[in-house]
Amino acid sequence: MTASSICIVYGNRPLISETFLAAHLERLTGEKVVLYNYFPEYTYQGRTLRYFYSQRPWLMKAKRMLPQFLYDRWVTRHEHSAERTRDFILAFLKQHRVDVILAEYGFNGADITPYAQELGIPLVVHFHGHDAHREPELQPYRDRYREMFDYAKCLISVSHPMTAALVRMGADESKIVYNPYGAREYFFDIEPDYRPTLLAVGRFADIKAPYLTLMAFKFTADRVPDARLVMVGDGPLLETCKSLVTMWGLTGRVEFKGALPHSAALPLFAQACGFVQHSVTTSYGDSEGMPNSILEAGAAKLPVIATRHAGISTAVIDGVSGFLVEERDVEAMAVRMCELLTAPDRCRAMGSNARLHVSQNYHIDRYIQCLQEIVESARSCRYVAQKLVDAR
Repeated sequence: MTASSICIVYGNRPLISETFLAAHLERLTGEKVVLYNYFPEYTYQGRTLRYFYSQRPWLMKAKRMLPQFLYDRWVTRHEHSAERTRDFILAFLKQHRVDVILAEYGFNGADITPYAQELGIPLVVHFHGHDAHREPELQPYRDRYREMFDYAKCLISVSHPMTAALVRMGADESKIVYNPYGAREYFFDIEPDYRPTLLAVGRFADIKAPYLTLMAFKFTADRVPDARLVMVGDGPLLETCKSLVTMWGLTGRVEFKGALPHSAALPLFAQACGFVQHSVTTSYGDSEGMPNSILEAGAAKLPVIATRHAGISTAVIDGVSGFLVEERDVEAMAVRMCELLTAPDRCRAMGSNARLHVSQNYHIDRYIQCLQEIVESARSCRYVAQKLVDAR
């Protein structure tokens, strides 16, 4: 085992659409240990921590030697106590010599904060979207968020509206680093043929509002007879969207591909003239962070039609690399769809602008380099503090 390691706290395993999370594990350097599942039922390499880690391993062995009725009476109840949770989490962090923690999503950061603080391990919390905006989920975490804000060495935001939301919740703005996602390099190799097809990639969820994209396309389809729409993704609104397509007589003009890995989705970027996404702020406050699919579309040389929402407003330059419309303005989106579908030369020009913009500001190499520097800076804080203690 190396002298130290970074612990990445994921929660659930990344969804197929959360390639930005997978990139952290793939591209950050150094020894990494990864915790999956939600607090306190963390797992490491398929094993639940509470059953395999303790600061008193001899006691765990002794417990296993008890008769079953005594084990059930004395041990099982204790396994789920706050004392036992503290024991196995601290044991894990010590055994793997964790010297910095990267928590994916604010909720995971808040849960791990007390244990990082007890061991003096620097904490970096990477916010992604709903963990900074979705009110029903945030409410029970308010106090723990404040504790996390106080202790964390760095809070990573992927959009300026997210930064503002964190400050409103009590975060010290000086701790927040703006580091939007980046498109992977192979998207820059795509050369679209700019056929009259629009592409949408994303989860069929409330903040993506895929039904509004469909509504805009319904208006467009009446004006552009050869227009097509391809939608990639899965989620709770998928069946609703399929019903709308049937009801509106768009079967054959709208194709649902389901959730696809990058390797299967890449050819679709080459078979379109533009990318569409109608993100909205929900009634319960949820919002996007920085939709990575929009960055990938720009890298793939596709102009983007999207809403003025969260990080999209900086990812797309209105009238240059794509078009921005107001949230829920489906008629404006339909007008922009028509413009792209009937003007391939304009698509090429805007697509070239989009690739340049993403290359200069949203490349994955820039994103990971910044994240690596944040992690190393937090790690160095611990060693500086330890040297000060040792010098006393």
